[in-house]
This record gives sequence, C-alpha cells and structure tokens, in this order.
Amino acid sequence: MLFIRLMLAGFMLLSFNESVKTDWKLRKEDAGVKIFTRNIEGSPFEEFRGVVTITNTSLTGVLDVIMDVKNYPKNFPNCGSAQVLVQKSKYDDIHYITIKAPWPVADRDAIYEAATSFSDNGKHAQVKLTPRGDYKAEDKNYVRVHNGTGFWDLEEVAPSTIQVVYQFHADPEGEIPAWVANSVIVMNPLKTLESLRSLASRN
Repeated sequence: MLFIRLMLAGFMLLSFNESVKTDWKLRKEDAGVKIFTRNIEGSPFEEFRGVVTITNTSLTGVLDVIMDVKNYPKNFPNCGSAQVLVQKSKYDDIHYITIKAPWPVADRDAIYEAATSFSDNGKHAQVKLTPRGDYKAEDKNYVRVHNGTGFWDLEEVAPSTIQVVYQFHADPEGEIPAWVANSVIVMNPLKTLESLRSLASRN
C-alpha cells in the first residue's frame, strides 16, 4: 500500500489492543496535504494520519496507483523493492516490500495482505493492510517487521474528486530509537500523498 507502507514509520503497527489514544494533532499542512499524529499509550511510536483530496480522478484511478506494487520503488519514498507474492484479485494481494532506513538503522522488510472493500454505491473503498510476516522466510539482510497494520480510505466527495485518508501506527522493531522513527512520520506520509495525487490525477 503506496504504502508506503513504504515508509519506515508506516509499517509495523503495534497490534490492536485497548491502548488509550490521544487526540490527533496537525503536524504539517502543505499544498493541500495534511498530516496528523497522535500518541498511543504504551507505545513510544506515534500513529499518523494523512489526508489529501485528489481532483480529476476516480475511485478506481486512485486504487490503481495504490495497488501498483511493482512501481512502489519509483513512486514512493524509502521503498527499496516491491513484489506481489499472491494476486488474489485486481485489488487484493499479498505483497513483499523492503524499506530503506536512515543510517545507521538497518533496512526493514515486510509482508502485507491488502484487502479492498467497496460500498454498495461504489463511492467508498477501503484497503486494509494486514501483516503476514511469516508468509516468506526472513532475509538476514533485513529486519523483518511482523507487527503492522493500517488502511487507505477513499471516498468520492464530489464528481471526479476523491478524498484519501492514509493511516498507520508503527513499531519498526529491532533496535531503533523512537525519535528516529518519529522523525520520518510526518515527511514520509506527506511525500507519499503528494506522489499519489500527482500519479492519480488526470491533469
């Protein structure tokens, strides 16, 4: 998931539990892209929520970019490689990605199942990302991310206008200071959504 899942901070969610979540805080707004973060009790890592509205496009036009796994390395920040392991349907897959981490942190890899659901009227879709870390043998060159989840939420808010929400809470695993992970939690989603908007818009 344009996933950016592709972002160091954008993988690796601590498993869903009953942790107390604080209110969202707007961290950055740039050219129509808003990035919010919030703290999760019991975790040193913040959760992010990115929001952007894309014009001159369609719901499936945006989905086509989000699910274009093979092009993640050129389309989204910090993605070293990407491969579809199982193509279940056009908008459902299991994919493997590697993530470039800032020195001296080791690079990560992760496996996610992306499952897309649509509303009855076809104006809303959600891509749920579920970790499948045990699906493929670990590579000694990477730190495998086993815990991570999030979603892409797409809604047609006007003709040819799609609002996109990309939300993730991450624990990058291995030895990495929280300040390193949190330092990219704003800029990586921002760059991801800017790229998505550029690729999906028919301008």
